[in-house]
Formats: sequence, structure tokens, C-alpha cells
Amino acid sequence: MSPTLQHSEKHSEKHSEQHTGQHADLSSEIAAFYAHQMPLLEARDFEAFVQTFTEDCSFGYEGAWQLGSRPALLEGVRANISRYGTSTIRHWFENRRTEPQPDGTTRVTATCLVSVTDENGDVTFEPSCVVTDELVRTGEGLRARSRVIRHDVPDPGRYYARLAAQHD
Repeated sequence: MSPTLQHSEKHSEKHSEQHTGQHADLSSEIAAFYAHQMPLLEARDFEAFVQTFTEDCSFGYEGAWQLGSRPALLEGVRANISRYGTSTIRHWFENRRTEPQPDGTTRVTATCLVSVTDENGDVTFEPSCVVTDELVRTGEGLRARSRVIRHDVPDPGRYYARLAAQHD
């Protein structure tokens, strides 16, 4: 094997190991972000949950509503979570795919289930969904600049109308 080819292979291996290490570090950081963020919502600590988003965040459900700031998100989360009453909600983020973007942000796409346990211990599930976040690094750590939730239902408008009718 030529010395040039050996150098090229060693450089490629080193770059691959470095990239793999950076990806593992980013994946761990992202896992820690969600492990911190979602329990805040589940505990109904809405103010702390909203702080995990940027000031100019965008948050919405595909086919339904979209919010465009921390204050709007705070109001929307309070209104939406109230429909669960005293039930315990849990969010199960799985199959996370992280895609670093050229502008330094990271797109994270995950499948999600939401379980709801009522005061009798009966468990129901919301429709499964796909959550797509754009995470940015700030002085406080990772923050979500945008979140789009797409429920696995054929007609999101009809689904949300039915929810609204149930909880009015």
C-alpha cells in the first residue's frame, strides 16, 4: 500500500472516530435535554417547561394551531394540559434521530406516545405522533427554537375538533 493511501485511510479513520464521538456527545446532550424538559411539563411546571424554548420559539400541531413566543406557549400549554384534569401524563420519546444542520442547529425527530393515567389507575393513550424539534445552543444550554407535532391521524382538524368538543 502506498504511503499516501495509508495516510488517507488513517486520516479517514481518525475523522470517522472524531465524528462518531461528537455525535455520541450530541446524542447524550439531547437525551439529557428531553429527560429534563418533558418531566417539567408532566409535573405541570409550565413556566420552567417554557424556559426550555427560545424567546422567539415556534410551537404547533400540524393541521391545527401554531404559537410564536414563550408567552403564547405558556398560555397554550396551560390551556391544553388542563383538559387532563388530575390525571398523570407521561411522554415517551423514542427512535430519536438527530441531524446537525449547516447553520449549527440540530433537527431532532422522534416518535412519541403520551400515556394518561387517571385517578383510578386506568391508562389511555393519545394518538401516536412524530415530534420534530429544531434545537439551538444558547448560553443556558440547548433550547428548542421550534417544535412541530404531527399526530398519526388522517384528519388532524377533525381530531382536534373532537377534543375541543369533549373538553368544553
